[in-house]
Amino acid sequence: MGALHYRAYHRMLRAIIPLFTSISIRGSEHLPGTGPCLLVCNHLSNIDSFCVIAGIPRPFHGLAKTELFKSWWMRKLIEPLEPVKVQRKGVDREALRQAEAYLRQGEPVLIFVEGTRSKTGETQEARAGAIFLAQRSGVPLVPIAISGTNQILRREFPWYRRAEIEFVIGPPFTLEDLGVVTRHNRHEAAQLMMARINALLPDSQASYLTAPHSV
Repeated sequence: MGALHYRAYHRMLRAIIPLFTSISIRGSEHLPGTGPCLLVCNHLSNIDSFCVIAGIPRPFHGLAKTELFKSWWMRKLIEPLEPVKVQRKGVDREALRQAEAYLRQGEPVLIFVEGTRSKTGETQEARAGAIFLAQRSGVPLVPIAISGTNQILRREFPWYRRAEIEFVIGPPFTLEDLGVVTRHNRHEAAQLMMARINALLPDSQASYLTAPHSV
């Protein structure tokens, strides 16, 4: 049922989003057609999730903060997509187990790797959850970069702006491409993962850079 809902949302958002803003989707050929993978993405705005669904035709399970489910209408909107509910305080081991279970079933999982939205529009440090899941499951990681979504809804007048959104999918990579990753250097590996997302972003947004090329 989740896949049917997802495909309906995908088609609907592909039609609706261009009515309100300009969106460019590139790199779709890099998305694996079958098998599990971790979709690792930066995070700018509450509308990022809608852009990801519009940009990715293949159903996935996204990690979503539990606060979203306090509203009944948000529950009705999100729960059919079978997301992974995450408690943002500390390490939510139950959420990690659920995400790993989806990967072992051969399904993609999406993580906004910074853990929260950027308040400046520039990228932040990545958290190590995606690295942990990649270690546990052995699946490839697919970098995704979103830019422009933070310019659409604003606190000051004018509150809405028809900004240009770029949605870019990069080539998949594995943990081995980052070097020797252990439980002791997951944080460092996460920043190398973030650097691959940065490489897909405009220079003005990709502020969090790492000097080493491997761990």
